[in-house]
Amino acid sequence: MTDQGAHFYRCDFQVHTPRDLRWAGANAVTDDERLAYGRSLVQACRERGIQAIAVTDHHCMTFLPFIRSAATEETDAQGDELPEGQRLIVFPGMELTLGVPCQALLLFDADFPDDMFSLAMTALSITQNSSENAKSCDVEQLSHIQSLLQLKDELDKHQYLRGRYTVLPNVTGEGEHSLLRKGQHGKYKEMPWVGGYTDGNASKLKPRVINIVTGKEKEWGHKRIACIQTSDSRREDHATLGEPSTWIKWAKPTAEALRQACLAEESRISREAPHVPETYIARVSISNSTFLGPLDLEFNPQYSALIGGRGTGKSTVLEYVRWALCDQPPLGDEDQTPNYQARRGRLIDGTLKTLRASVEVVYILNNVAHLVRRQATDGSLQMKVGHGDLAPCTEEDVRALLPIQAYSQKQLSDVSVRVEELTRFITAPIKGDLDRLQRKAADRANHIREAYATRQRFRDLSRLLQNRMLEERSITQQADAIRSSLTGLSDEDRALLGQGQSYNAAQAQVAAWRAGASTLADRARELHALAASQRRALSPAPEQPEALKEPLAAAHAAYDGLVADALRQIDALTNAAAAIGEGEASGPFAVWEAGYRDFKLRYDQAASRSSSHTEKLKQLQNLEAKLAELAAETTRVRETLSTLQTAEEKYRTAHDEWQSALSEQDDLIDRECSALTERSGGLIRVSVRRYANAENFITSLRQALAGSRLQTAKQEALGEAIISASDPKQSWQSALTELEALADYDEGRSQAESRPQTPHLQGLGLTATDTERIANTLKPEDWLALSLIPIESAPVYEFRAREGDYIPFENASAGQQATALLKTLLNQSGPPLIIDQPEEDLDNPVMLEIVEQIWDAKTLRQIIFASHNANLVVNGDAELVAWFGYRTDNDQSRGTIHGVGAIDVEDARNAIKRIMEGGDAAFRLRREKYGF
Repeated sequence: MTDQGAHFYRCDFQVHTPRDLRWAGANAVTDDERLAYGRSLVQACRERGIQAIAVTDHHCMTFLPFIRSAATEETDAQGDELPEGQRLIVFPGMELTLGVPCQALLLFDADFPDDMFSLAMTALSITQNSSENAKSCDVEQLSHIQSLLQLKDELDKHQYLRGRYTVLPNVTGEGEHSLLRKGQHGKYKEMPWVGGYTDGNASKLKPRVINIVTGKEKEWGHKRIACIQTSDSRREDHATLGEPSTWIKWAKPTAEALRQACLAEESRISREAPHVPETYIARVSISNSTFLGPLDLEFNPQYSALIGGRGTGKSTVLEYVRWALCDQPPLGDEDQTPNYQARRGRLIDGTLKTLRASVEVVYILNNVAHLVRRQATDGSLQMKVGHGDLAPCTEEDVRALLPIQAYSQKQLSDVSVRVEELTRFITAPIKGDLDRLQRKAADRANHIREAYATRQRFRDLSRLLQNRMLEERSITQQADAIRSSLTGLSDEDRALLGQGQSYNAAQAQVAAWRAGASTLADRARELHALAASQRRALSPAPEQPEALKEPLAAAHAAYDGLVADALRQIDALTNAAAAIGEGEASGPFAVWEAGYRDFKLRYDQAASRSSSHTEKLKQLQNLEAKLAELAAETTRVRETLSTLQTAEEKYRTAHDEWQSALSEQDDLIDRECSALTERSGGLIRVSVRRYANAENFITSLRQALAGSRLQTAKQEALGEAIISASDPKQSWQSALTELEALADYDEGRSQAESRPQTPHLQGLGLTATDTERIANTLKPEDWLALSLIPIESAPVYEFRAREGDYIPFENASAGQQATALLKTLLNQSGPPLIIDQPEEDLDNPVMLEIVEQIWDAKTLRQIIFASHNANLVVNGDAELVAWFGYRTDNDQSRGTIHGVGAIDVEDARNAIKRIMEGGDAAFRLRREKYGF
């Protein structure tokens, strides 16, 4: 889609034909030959990316109809006729040799009729060879035209020419064809033109010439003109075509558009490929509205201005766009600021909801169209990406993928009372990177939660193991004592019973080995499943690029072989480990099991022969059974612990990575603060105070300690003490460490375990009673949640009152704040910037400063303003102007768009003058900059 505003076109305004006397190539005399030349020229332009040319033979316009025909008949790759907007633009013209003396290019509107070419030549008293001749006649100086002012007078005598042409004198240097040679300053000052052309690259102009055309020479009237560089192409092979080119912006290819471009050279002319935002809102469509009715409006990728009387719908359209793109207006403060959310809600309910209307916005993101449709009935959203299908999405999806920066009327003046709004100036340009780092931090936090659960299990199992080992030692000693007390046994039976402890210990060790083998088998099976899935997912080797097809195939084979070999080795490991863990039929483990069973049989027989110690033997058997059970449990716990040995290390690693992600965010914001300070031209100074905001941390702590009877004031004082410490980060970490110890403490778990010492917490103002209350209330899971609430950094904003003197930003006046913030917004790249009536926030003396910033700003980001200020629209050089009015005169109940265009379109200029106060003055200012 292409809007009706102004766009850049790559131009070459000095292209010659075989009719030229210095043409390098074959002649073209017949109509067929001339049309063939036209087709070759059009094709050459297409190949070189030239979008517009001026055909400017000396005092001759013979070839123009043929070149126009060739441009009209051009087709696309499928043989279909090109849409008019994609065809090569051909400006009719001539190169003139004047009696001034200098050369000049006379250019007409691109739609200047063919049958008026001869009239244009007659107006200048040019006599030319018949069109049947191969060449034009020798160039004769138009001696009767002694000045460029006289040239205008001569041309304006003819109604059919007036307003349909412009002139570019030669300003290449100080040679015989240039207007800038010595003695010509008077004629330069009086000329009514605002541009000139150079043969070749303008960057090679001499310093004196550059000073003249940039308005730095008093003798030359401080008259500034735009320089358009041309190729002076005159070769059959078109080798020099478009070398160099000039990019010129217009809405319609007219002489007036070229004049307007010269009047705004900074905005509309570029001698290098210009940068145009690739992220922009392309269109808004409203299915229906009680105020505006159905509406479609296309925006320019650079600067679009919505103008019109008050209450005609400009602000309404912007609010519809913001609503569809889920831009969240700030909540109002009853005492200080308007409630923008409530205001928008009333607008949607009152103008769209009753009609069950929807709003569609097309947003271009790096040449990919994203369509968002939002229903007014329930606010539901759908999104279509590229050529995909419409699918439901969330507000967060839209905000994350299609961001904007938008401000309502006078909202810039309200920004300083909301820290989050000021912070948006920092975060908006880096939102993508910031979102990535926030996702990274959230991912690391999940790793912490997983690692923490594993670490807690490791700690619990370690305590369990200690308890079981203590119980095992006690039972072992009890069993030994009972064995020692047995009497009346044969020496052989006593020796057999005495071996019971060593056999049981060996059996426990064998059980541990078998458990280890089972763990290996389980892990090997998991690894086998992973390797098998990778092999199943293995795609064939790519066939392209052809030059590296063989190494790609070899790499594919090597990887496939690696996975296949891994599967074989994993199978072998699994089988060997399973044989041990699940009980092998033969081998050393089987031999041991058989020997142990034989010993237990003999052991039980020996014990049964001691009839006089029946009760003791029964106790011994119970103790040995319990001991075997404990040994088995201890083996399982040890084996589990062996798989958790790295739990503490993994937790620490995850925690360090989370901290690192937080630091990356702070570093990114810190850099952006410095960049924001620079973009504001030093008007705003922003710095970051690390670990300065404990509000969320203390809120989480208060929730975790609900019911502890720890005073709220003490908790808040704890947060203040942390951020006031000489090293807030270390203070925060130390406090968390001691809080974790208190959360882990269980008074009933072990009488020997005393309550942890908390010197740091006490140093931060808590008493022993306070820490006891924390220990009795804080749970490990609550501590984990608390540990993942960072002490946040806080940006500090200052305003430069005068050179070297900064004051708190909130102490600056509303106008000073808004000016500084708008300058900052215009200096930064980022998503589309939408502001409703920015002039209402600004002081008048800075308006022209803002205007000049807009020229550069619209190369960085899309700008959409609704405005009543003519200077913002005219001298800001809006690429697209949409003018609003009422559907019926004197009926202010319904608005509409009356027209769309750009400043080089007469209807748009007239609308600006008619609608906007100061419209005429703004156009006069535009001219006066150039000495008119």
